Amino acid sequence: MNGLSFLVLLTVAQAPAVEVQTLSERQLQGTLESLNANSAILKTGSGSESVPTSDILKIRSASPDSAPSIESIVVRLVDDSQLRVRTYLSSGTVVTVTHPQLGELRIPVASVSSVRFAAVDSKVEPEWNQLIERAPKKDMIAVRKGDVLDHLDGIVGSMNDATLQFQLDGDDIPVKREKVFGLIFSKRESSARKAVAQVELSSGDLLSAKQIEWNGTKWLVRLVTGLETQVAPESIKVIDYSISKFTYLSDLEPRGMKHTPFFGEFSDFNVFAYRRDKDFEGNRISLGHKTYAKGLAIHSKTVLKYRLGGDYRRFQAVMGIGDEINRGNVDVTVKADEKVVFNGPVKVGENGAQGARRPAPQVLDINVNGAVELEILVDYGSDKIDIGDRLYLANARLVR
Repeated sequence: MNGLSFLVLLTVAQAPAVEVQTLSERQLQGTLESLNANSAILKTGSGSESVPTSDILKIRSASPDSAPSIESIVVRLVDDSQLRVRTYLSSGTVVTVTHPQLGELRIPVASVSSVRFAAVDSKVEPEWNQLIERAPKKDMIAVRKGDVLDHLDGIVGSMNDATLQFQLDGDDIPVKREKVFGLIFSKRESSARKAVAQVELSSGDLLSAKQIEWNGTKWLVRLVTGLETQVAPESIKVIDYSISKFTYLSDLEPRGMKHTPFFGEFSDFNVFAYRRDKDFEGNRISLGHKTYAKGLAIHSKTVLKYRLGGDYRRFQAVMGIGDEINRGNVDVTVKADEKVVFNGPVKVGENGAQGARRPAPQVLDINVNGAVELEILVDYGSDKIDIGDRLYLANARLVR
C-alpha cells in the first residue's frame, strides 16, 4: 500500500443526521444521502436537495457530542493531522499506535512530525510549543527536568515499551522511555496544503482529508498521509471544507500590530486594541443589522500586518462602522506587498454627523494574488478625531 494514502472506512447502518453550512450562508439540516467530490445530497423535510461541494463550508454531525479522548500520547503528522493514542511503538521506519476509535494504525515514520508522551501543563507548554514549531535539521528528544524542557539533537531510532534507541554524535545510546517527554523529527516537507478538508473526530483528534465520500452505506475518507481503518459513524464530529477554500483573518496571528490611541501611546484611554470575532463590547459584530460570527474589530489608529506567503488570491470582507454607534469616520488603506490595493473613507454619514443616514456596508473583494504580506491601516478620517471610529471587517478572509 502506498504510504501516502490513508483510507478511513466508516461502516454505518443508516444515513447520518447532519447540519450543512454553505459559503452562501445557508444552514441546512437533514440526513446525508450521498457525498462525493462534486456534491452532497441532503434529505430534508421538503425533499432531497443537491448542494455543490464547492459551496460547502462544514458538515457537522447532529448527534450529541461524546466525551473527548483523554489519552496522553499525542502524535502529529506532517499533514497537520493529530491523534491521541494509547500506545506508541516504532521499528525505526514504521510507527504502530493504538487509537481509541481508529484501532491499530501503522504509520511511516517519515509521516510523523512529533510525538508527546507526557501530559503537558502550563509550566512547560510554551517551551514544547516552541520546540514543535521549529524546523530542526536533526531529530530531537525532549526531556523534562523539573519545570524546564531540555533537548538533545541526533537521530531517533526504534522504540519499545522500555527503551528508545537514539544516535548522538555517531554513538548509539539507549534512553529509558520513561525519561522521554517527547520526540520532534527533523524538518520534513508539509503536505497539509493537499488536504481538501479537515475531519474532526469526537475524540478531539483531527485528520487531514484528501478525499471524502459517502455512498449511503459507508464513509470513505482518503487522508493525505496514513493507513487504513474502520471507525464508528458517531466518531465523526465535523467535516470542515473551509481550510481548502479560505482562511479567516481572525484565525491568524498578525505578524505585526500597532494601535496608537488618540491621546498618545501612554494614555489611560488605550482600550481599543483590535479584537477578533467580537465587537468592542464583547458581542457579535453587527453591520447593516446583520450579525457575523467571524471578523475583526479595529479602532483608529491601528495597523495590522499578516504574512500571506503567496498562498492566496483574494481578500474579502464586509466593511463598515458598527451598528451599535451613531458616529464614526475612518480612512482605510489596504496594501499587498507595499502596493496600495484599496484606499477609501468609511463613515456613518457625511462628516460623521450624529443622526446622519447610515450607508450600507461595503463589500471588499481585493486581488492579493501571490502577495507575501497584507497590511491594513485604519486611520483617522476627515474629521481628524477618533470618536466612534469602530471599523468592522465582517467575514474578513483570504481566498486560495
